[in-house]
Amino acid sequence: MSLLRNPQVLLLLLAIILLALTFTRPTLELERPTYRYVFVFDISQSMNVMDVPNTDASISRLDFAKKMTLDAISELPCGTEAGLALFTGHRAFLLITPIEVCSNHREFSSIINNINWKMTWKARSEIAKGLYKSISLLKLLSEEKEDHNDKDEPDPARLVFITDGHEAPPINPEAPPRFAGKTGDIKGLVVGVGDTKPVPIPKFDKEGKQNGFWKVDEVQHTDFNTQVKQQQEGIKATSGTEHLSSLKEAYLKGLSEKTGLKYHRLDNAKALSDQMKSKSLSNSKTITTDMRWFFALCGLLAFVSTLLIAPVKKYLHLLSLK
Repeated sequence: MSLLRNPQVLLLLLAIILLALTFTRPTLELERPTYRYVFVFDISQSMNVMDVPNTDASISRLDFAKKMTLDAISELPCGTEAGLALFTGHRAFLLITPIEVCSNHREFSSIINNINWKMTWKARSEIAKGLYKSISLLKLLSEEKEDHNDKDEPDPARLVFITDGHEAPPINPEAPPRFAGKTGDIKGLVVGVGDTKPVPIPKFDKEGKQNGFWKVDEVQHTDFNTQVKQQQEGIKATSGTEHLSSLKEAYLKGLSEKTGLKYHRLDNAKALSDQMKSKSLSNSKTITTDMRWFFALCGLLAFVSTLLIAPVKKYLHLLSLK
């Protein structure tokens, strides 16, 4: 019994018990937020405009969006999954389904860095339809999740739709594209890129070399139905400013509200990653955590304490003699 009154003995026994507990492989169930995104990049010609505020004038909207996306993803924890899709015309094309970003960082970065306007398959940019199609694309991914019988089935994916909001050709404001989905069914962000001041759109030849800018008489300034009606009635085609491009922020905010997504203007990677890490866009997942390290650390501290008791006692004794 006298030994048990000795603090060194008690600490040593505690260290042995804690060390023994590590062999039982103790675990703890913890809930933590996880993230799963599909990034949809607008690769239409207006995304070649170099007008991003507070940046090098030589970077296009698309290149800025790519860089900020990679930087923002690097701020997210390992375990985050990200997929990629391209938008042009009126639909989005899925390149890769969501993959873990840390173990696939090199491949993921390579794919993003190689995205460019030459991948376009339609010389149109129907933003509203493209956003609605992107939402439908993510719903398909969700349906695949529901059909997945594995207990480790993936979490719902969130949408990040990156665009300047420039509709080309313009839509008829009296008959805009109809959103057939359910508001808020898919969560995510509509990310606006560019400046709000209209500027010329670069024009490229088949070899990818810039050949001036699009002129007023080279683009369509009204929607297709209005144009046909004007031709039938012999009315001269309406001229406007569709040969110029700017960030259509009010328009994108309206689309965000209609679909239940959040709008975010792209200024820097930190702000984007903060939005992506918001609680409303995370998925809560129960993670089994190995706790052997905790018991081993406590055992080590208990053992070290046994070695410190004698020197501390001696020091306190010397102080009392003074």
